[in-house]
Amino acid sequence: MAVITMLSAKGSPGVTTAVAALATMWPGPVLVADADPSGGDMVPGWLGSWWADGWIRADKGVVSFARSTRQLTSVPAEGFAGHVQVVPGARHVRVLGGVAHRARGAAIGETEWRRIASAARDLTRDGGPDVLVDAGRWVPETPWPLITAADLVLLAVRPSLRHVHAAIPVVCALREMVRTDRLALAVFATTPRQARAVSHTMGLPIAVEFPDEPTEARVFSDGTPHHHDPRHCPLQCSAYEAAHGLHTRLRLHASRTQPSVFPNRKGAA
Repeated sequence: MAVITMLSAKGSPGVTTAVAALATMWPGPVLVADADPSGGDMVPGWLGSWWADGWIRADKGVVSFARSTRQLTSVPAEGFAGHVQVVPGARHVRVLGGVAHRARGAAIGETEWRRIASAARDLTRDGGPDVLVDAGRWVPETPWPLITAADLVLLAVRPSLRHVHAAIPVVCALREMVRTDRLALAVFATTPRQARAVSHTMGLPIAVEFPDEPTEARVFSDGTPHHHDPRHCPLQCSAYEAAHGLHTRLRLHASRTQPSVFPNRKGAA
């Protein structure tokens, strides 16, 4: 149905954690694409225990997809076959593993990202699964085709002066490439009041808002076991609300009931 790409301006705002949490709570089938060019953490982090036990393979993902489709310019959804894997603990989720480290990521350029974007767009057609993309930190190697192809681009930020300051030029760059009604914020380690202040400063609406819950966050960043009832876990409750809210909003947009994903708004950024 939709491609949603998340990236950040600075390190450690929580992109990988957020994508993993949203995917876990997503109300339908979803593909998670680890497209961080600096080295993906999905497999060794969130999926680390299943990787260690042999349920998830590190050799399937972005690199294997790029190799098998190198003779093509446009790739249909079927091109993902053999490169995505079922997440054992969340069987509605498939994952396209990322590059192991930045040196490997250098071999994946704009042409390869464009093929992944082509397959992702095709996958979402006619009511197909949604695609959540972890694009990592904004760097020269950022996978721009997965940003321009997205129905919604989320910029991850924390409510601190240095994070907001770093994010403003990224917002300006994104506005040159993406329609404003397809841009929104994912604010982490925040309170509702702080999130509203960030939204006002940057002139973008809030799509995702996560509280500061480091123990819960490690469930999705490092695969740490967590046995508490999700209904009593603030971060997981926030992820549930955000996932269902985004899914509904994007479904309405796809059916043309809602012309814009997020309405345009004025701001300072």
